[in-house]
Amino acid sequence: MKAQPTSAPPFSKRRDLSPLTAPTHDLIIVGGGITGATLLWDASLRGLKAVLLEKNDYASGTSQATSKLIHGGLRYLKNGEFGLVRESLRERRLLARMAPHGVRPVSFLMPIYSGARFGRWLMGLALWIYDLLSFDRNRGLGRDHRLPGARYIGAAEALAEEPGLDARGLKGAYIYYDYANTNPERLCVEYIQGARAHGGQARNYTKVRGFKKDPSGFYNVNVEDTLSGERAVLRARTVVNATGPWADGLEQILTGRIEKHIVRSKGIHLVTRSVTNNRTVVLMRPDHTHLFIIPWRGRSLIGTTDTAFRNGPDRLHISEDEIEAIIADINSLFPGAGLQRSDVYYSYAGLRPLVGGDAKKSTYDQSRRNEVIEHGQNGFEGFFTVLGGKYTTSRLLAEQVLDRVVTRLGKHAHSVTDSNPLPAGGFGSRFELQAQLCARFPKQDARKIRALAQRYGREAENILRRSQKGSWKLPNGEEFYPEEIDHIVLNEQVEQIGDLYFRRSGLGTAGPPSETVNREIVRRVAKLLGWGRSEQKKALQELYERFATGGGVPSRTTA
Repeated sequence: MKAQPTSAPPFSKRRDLSPLTAPTHDLIIVGGGITGATLLWDASLRGLKAVLLEKNDYASGTSQATSKLIHGGLRYLKNGEFGLVRESLRERRLLARMAPHGVRPVSFLMPIYSGARFGRWLMGLALWIYDLLSFDRNRGLGRDHRLPGARYIGAAEALAEEPGLDARGLKGAYIYYDYANTNPERLCVEYIQGARAHGGQARNYTKVRGFKKDPSGFYNVNVEDTLSGERAVLRARTVVNATGPWADGLEQILTGRIEKHIVRSKGIHLVTRSVTNNRTVVLMRPDHTHLFIIPWRGRSLIGTTDTAFRNGPDRLHISEDEIEAIIADINSLFPGAGLQRSDVYYSYAGLRPLVGGDAKKSTYDQSRRNEVIEHGQNGFEGFFTVLGGKYTTSRLLAEQVLDRVVTRLGKHAHSVTDSNPLPAGGFGSRFELQAQLCARFPKQDARKIRALAQRYGREAENILRRSQKGSWKLPNGEEFYPEEIDHIVLNEQVEQIGDLYFRRSGLGTAGPPSETVNREIVRRVAKLLGWGRSEQKKALQELYERFATGGGVPSRTTA
């Protein structure tokens, strides 16, 4: 039986913590990335009284720094992690059912060169196993989300598909399929929005300062609103630490010890002018690590790196040397690119939290498994830390964690997230959705309907009801509309301009919009949120600084 949503609580511009302090919560989730978001979604559908706390904005850590792919983990096969691959493939299909607007099929072209470590027959075997493990990949999906099996093409056809490939020693190429996730930051927020519609509570810019467990077994969690400075104590029966790369540090702050350290792997991506045709090109560096060139929003998304990061996660940055190294790799492995530094419109980096790292292995070769720790042996029964995890399998990880939470609570509430679409989902084909919206809004431009349906799924209907004139054109050719800006700002807990640009709409993640566009959008946001001139000036300055430093994280001249 599907859970029925209640009406979504309206977002108040007032930063007031009192609504969180009145009841005793079943669960407090610390961390607003994809793990925390799916935990809140699952908890709310089970009927738990749950609240999520994020010290910055939602999806502002690792969840905004992915390769924007929902994949089955083909490369995990070389480690013999067949169970992890099968799990990922199953979750890939479920996500396509839950949020068909959030993913789309993408084809991968993997060239095979003479003398390569993974030649035609070995790679063919791996892809055969991959297809075998994804035997049910198209079950219950609309026609626009069905994935073909892998196939091999010769060198001439591979060069016709992607003329930029290095022709020297090229034997042929494999073509296989996974999903792209155009805006993973937005999908993360959609989980939170869906949870709020079912009674869950969530607060961004709210930091956990500490907690104490009282004799009755309840946790008193001290929190601070980092924007207003207001402090409060929240009371809960259980707590889940879902802070990703910050997890072991928060565990130490709250319990005084670390049960298991995580290894942080740094991944960098560049957004550049488009250098391929319609396929994602998979390249192998001389050290046998992979590099993607992904067609994305009229650009090429290039990444990733996979190197150990030994500083604290708040010190993450990208150096010019690192950017230049990726450009050099691409130009060497894909000569048709001919990239220069000026072709990089945006860059970002994130940290993958890897569990139980082996010092003898590179981070690239280490497992992407997850682990859940309950700190009962240290006197903290009902306090859980989630380590590791991947975007693709976040729903399943949340289900496994919540199963342990409800057992601790003495409840019998089962997960239903594998059969409940997100509120913006619940449709089979985007073509059918677009046709329905065109019929309901016959006076609206079909291009606008198509763009909004692709970005927001069923939520596009609520946006179209606002019906505004005009649009803003981004440098990559996309158009954004006033009504979508209004909808996001008024409903999705936007507090700062970066929340809108980088973690809700994608306005800023394909490269800097023009100064005119930025000023017009900031003025519109200011009107909606009651900002004065000084706040508008501060918002514009925030955007200029963000774009000047490359986009995702601060850039420095040396590593």
